[in-house]
Amino acid sequence: TAFLSPKSPGYDFKRFYGELKGRGFVIYPGKVSDADTFRVGSIGDVHPEDMRRLARAAREAIFWD
Repeated sequence: TAFLSPKSPGYDFKRFYGELKGRGFVIYPGKVSDADTFRVGSIGDVHPEDMRRLARAAREAIFWD
């Protein structure tokens, strides 16, 4: 699943990646046409609570200026 990368000047993919990895999630850089995105794998034994945990981790890890 691809998500648009934040347009905030405080967003840095490498930092965001490291913060999420430290919380047990791995994201991947990705391009969908010309859009700047990051990707989240959602294949396998994934449950709603896993996605809620990911959303909480992303809120905690994102950087805004």
